[in-house]
Amino acid sequence: MAQFLHIRVDDIDLLLPAFQVHEVMDLDPQNKPLDGQTLWRNQVIPQFDMGLLLDRVSTSRARNYGVVYDRDPLGEHTVMLRIDRVLGLRTPKPEHLYKLPATTTLAHRIFDAVWTGPQPSSQQGQKAYCLKAQLPADFMG
Repeated sequence: MAQFLHIRVDDIDLLLPAFQVHEVMDLDPQNKPLDGQTLWRNQVIPQFDMGLLLDRVSTSRARNYGVVYDRDPLGEHTVMLRIDRVLGLRTPKPEHLYKLPATTTLAHRIFDAVWTGPQPSSQQGQKAYCLKAQLPADFMG
């Protein structure tokens, strides 16, 4: 069964394939990226605000965490994603993953499925979108 890192950006929960996550780190909210780049382990990598990438309204918000992530399973496109919260590791059961229908919207180009998992403190389940392991080449520039 696949394992995912459960993150939140504004009001959207996302699942990132865990094997493509290198590191999760606290970020200084005052330290804005210089021209969309950041230094990570002696290498300069692109840095993206996930709120902007997902067209969220509150794009001026400071993101407190960074996820160093490979855009593809081969590890050839490492980037830093600025996010709001890390909610933990998840191993969704197959019966809680729902494939999205094939359409041409931005969401369907970057997400594989919707996960609806149990949430202990509520009768309602939680919902998160599963990011595709192979993102479109133009998604992050």
